[in-house]
Amino acid sequence: MSELPEKPLMEHVYDLLDTVRKVLAINIAFIVLLLVLPAPHLLPEKYTPLTFYIMEYMRKVVLLHEENVVLKPIAKVFGVNSSRVILISHGWFDSLTAAVITSAMVTIIALGPVSLYLIYKFVEPGLYPHERRILKKYLVAIAVLFTAGALYGFYVVVPLTFMIALWIADLSGAAPLFSIQDFYQNILLGSLAIGVFFMFPLLVLALGKIGVVDYTTLRNNWRYVLFLTLALLAILTPDPTPTSALALGLPFIGLYFLSMWLLRKTNK
Repeated sequence: MSELPEKPLMEHVYDLLDTVRKVLAINIAFIVLLLVLPAPHLLPEKYTPLTFYIMEYMRKVVLLHEENVVLKPIAKVFGVNSSRVILISHGWFDSLTAAVITSAMVTIIALGPVSLYLIYKFVEPGLYPHERRILKKYLVAIAVLFTAGALYGFYVVVPLTFMIALWIADLSGAAPLFSIQDFYQNILLGSLAIGVFFMFPLLVLALGKIGVVDYTTLRNNWRYVLFLTLALLAILTPDPTPTSALALGLPFIGLYFLSMWLLRKTNK
């Protein structure tokens, strides 16, 4: 089988720009659809764009700690009453900005696999068959780990962080008034950050591939790594209690041992 002729450099650049254009176009179109399409179950009684229905669901997940199985006992101990929280709009278009932020979050999570597929199709012609198999596995792992992390951040870490912020506000006697734009922006950033955090095993696997770390090193030093990680999380997390640090630290323990297992399997 004869090899395909190598393309000129500028043709590769044009292909890359075309891939970026497709990714942006699909994502922007999906965001616009979320902002325009109505929530079907509310028709024909009233027209509510799908994004605003999703925002209401997100608000309940983050604020209603009394209905969250994980956070309910913690909220009871801290005496947090989320029903007093009021989201306010500082400017004319703060609510619209919050809607766009929400649509962007849903789009990144929902269309992440599609974006990865388009990127794969761009690099596929330059790969050998064994490289294609490896890259496919990596892309599937990226999609699974990122989605799992984003959902964990949305349902556990972000509500827990907001609950601690609300508890501190109550202790200081401040009225629980929060900007609607900042509220949804923090949900977006927190969820996406946890999604990236969950891809830690792939980083370790990549470092193992180039010889920076190995299975033996991870196995012999896991106690020190976990201790330093938990200590660092306790310093960096915004609340003075260990709850947020544990919410991030416990998944990290699982991810660390998953990294060890992947390195061991790869070496074999």
